[in-house]
Amino acid sequence: MKFSSTRPRPPDETTSCAPDHPPPREEAGSAARGGETEGTAAGTGDEDPQPAAGSTDVSHEAVRRGEQPAAAWSSERAFVLSTAAAGVGLGNLWRFPTLAGENGGGAFLMAYAVAVLCFALPFAALEIVAGRQAHGSVVASFRKLGRRFVPVGIGVVLLTLAIDSYYFVITGWTLGFAVEATVSATPDFAEFTSGYESVWWLLATSALVGGILALGLSGIERAAQFLMPVLGLVIVGIAVYGLTDGAAGEALEFLFRPDFTRMSDLDLWRAAFGQAFFSMTIGQGYLITYGSYLPQHVNVPRAIASIAAINSSVAILAGLAIFPFVFAAGLDPGAGSELAFVAMPTAFEEMAGGGLLAPAFFWLLFLAALSSCIGGAKVVTAALREQWSRFDSVRAVIAGIGAITLLGVPSALSYAAPEWQIAGRPVLDALNEAVGSNGTVLAALATSMILGWKFPPSRLSRAFNLRRRTATALGWLLRIAPIGLAAVFGLSLLA
Repeated sequence: MKFSSTRPRPPDETTSCAPDHPPPREEAGSAARGGETEGTAAGTGDEDPQPAAGSTDVSHEAVRRGEQPAAAWSSERAFVLSTAAAGVGLGNLWRFPTLAGENGGGAFLMAYAVAVLCFALPFAALEIVAGRQAHGSVVASFRKLGRRFVPVGIGVVLLTLAIDSYYFVITGWTLGFAVEATVSATPDFAEFTSGYESVWWLLATSALVGGILALGLSGIERAAQFLMPVLGLVIVGIAVYGLTDGAAGEALEFLFRPDFTRMSDLDLWRAAFGQAFFSMTIGQGYLITYGSYLPQHVNVPRAIASIAAINSSVAILAGLAIFPFVFAAGLDPGAGSELAFVAMPTAFEEMAGGGLLAPAFFWLLFLAALSSCIGGAKVVTAALREQWSRFDSVRAVIAGIGAITLLGVPSALSYAAPEWQIAGRPVLDALNEAVGSNGTVLAALATSMILGWKFPPSRLSRAFNLRRRTATALGWLLRIAPIGLAAVFGLSLLA
């Protein structure tokens, strides 16, 4: 089986790229078409009150016409938690341990750290700024850069829609495993996928995500404020238990003692950078969409550093939570995609307290996957809400979630009784390889190249409050890095 989760802003920042409509209004209490705005959530530090994270999506045209106030994150903390929750997902809790196991553990972790620090951080910040300056969806943000880039924005939304279609299916699996492990016992994966469980849990996941998105930004904020602390407590608890009762020595050596002879392996670097793109959601529209709701006073470098720290910490904790059990059970750490749904249940069966560990582990996976589902679906619904004036927030959510669910049915049926396939492979696996692995890398490189060249040093200096010399060095890094990475990926594929 194979399948792939302040310093005050300078006052002239927006003058280099004036938005198509006024910045978010301060009056948060007014009613808006399509829903009511809510009171401002508590901020952090000495932040000024911001427009409410209202129950409606931003509609670019509606704001321009003054029909509704622009929604905004209620605080920097809310933005950081919501954006981190969108990126954590299965990308860190399932995909990271899988890739680390397949690529030598410590060597992969070192390459991943380089990828995050040297590439993911600056480009993630750039995507957030692009969204904030455009004050719109992914499509609107690329239109702001030039009409010839509109197809790129549309392509990113469609890519995210395709990824969501099978990601919702996998999230449904985690929900099904969590429920069944709680009420009875952890199911056998082959038996779980022999009927139509994948379809029913897909529908349940879609309904849950749709209900959260129908509440607008306030729904996303509330979900993140619940999901992130619970996710953190559970993963720390499992990691501590695993390091206490599992094979802690082998796990720590595997993760933190790199084999430097593997550092020359291009496949390892391709996997590490691909994971950095995936976990930081670069090129998938999440950061641009969430950035479009970002108040001007928020310090973007500080916020993105916090988001990257949360993402990386969760990824490392996932390794510490999984590999002690894997080594204790004598399982192969390079088992690949089967690590979570096949290897881990086997490990839990052989350990004391496995009856409690199994449901905790799968509820952890579900909460992480759900947070990414919310972010991915938001990219789609925000674009629908903005581009079609007939859609109010509820209709946009219904249309977006409906499209994701409809496209997800073939993937669900590929791991169900009908066993739908493409070229002899399950539909879900074929989609994952086409769009989840290759598509995300290509999209990340394409958007990075465009943004790197469209943001000259003078614009970077204003956006990030940098000195001219620092902005010039960053500008060249942002322009050259995607070209170098494209060459590395090309050579890796040819090899």
